[in-house]
Amino acid sequence: MLVKRYRVQINHLLQNDNKVYYQITVTKVNNENETKITINRYSELKDFHDKLHKNVTLLKLQMQLPQFPGRSLFSKTNQNEEKIIKRKIELETYFNELFSIDKILSLTPVQQYLPIENLQNQQMNISIRIENYVIYDEVVIYILRFKNNQANDEWIYKKRYSEIKSIHDALLDQGFKNKLPQFPTRKLFGQTNENPETIEKRKEDLENYLNALFCTQEIQESQIIQFLISDSKKYHEKNLKLEQLKKSSTLKAKGGDLNKRIDEFPQRKNQQINENQ
Repeated sequence: MLVKRYRVQINHLLQNDNKVYYQITVTKVNNENETKITINRYSELKDFHDKLHKNVTLLKLQMQLPQFPGRSLFSKTNQNEEKIIKRKIELETYFNELFSIDKILSLTPVQQYLPIENLQNQQMNISIRIENYVIYDEVVIYILRFKNNQANDEWIYKKRYSEIKSIHDALLDQGFKNKLPQFPTRKLFGQTNENPETIEKRKEDLENYLNALFCTQEIQESQIIQFLISDSKKYHEKNLKLEQLKKSSTLKAKGGDLNKRIDEFPQRKNQQINENQ
């Protein structure tokens, strides 16, 4: 289910230096008062897209980014009003498509455009407990409970071993090799999901690994871990909303069934009277 969280509107400004600047206004859909305005040139927006692509590749996220508007081939865009307007429309379409991808909103390059508080400005003391696991299609999925002890805030996240390994690999690529705890190794023979004892051991090792990550301030403040925190919170919020919708649908269904039985009651009563006569 696609939930549109933000609406993007772009205007263009032609400055005295003959350069075109784009004013990007991002507004929260369910609260018009939450708005953020950012002003960038086209080249800065292209750099933003390239960084975003690197982040997606680094984290091995299974998603397709919308196409970024290309450069003008034969003449400069800032010398042609029609081309400026065309690019403005293309950029607006790009950003609206981009911000409709829920997971994208957790990436640090994107968050500079959103009317939200930067996670790095929030006080955090995070601990993680892997409460349980489920096996789905022969894959072990671990249920993680995050707790920000500073704010007494908790949320649930679900991850596979390979997805946590992708976080570790991304941190290695970012130059944290000498500061990272050892990542739990794969089983050499057989599959982990075939042995409950092996699963429990890996669960314990992964919990120790994740908590060790959050003990190092520099790692905790990295873009990779900031993504993990933000994405896990969004996952939790989305699941809560889905549960609320399910409860609401169930109550409506029960209410409809009750109303139907109430409507049918006089008919049954009359039928019984007629049969007794």
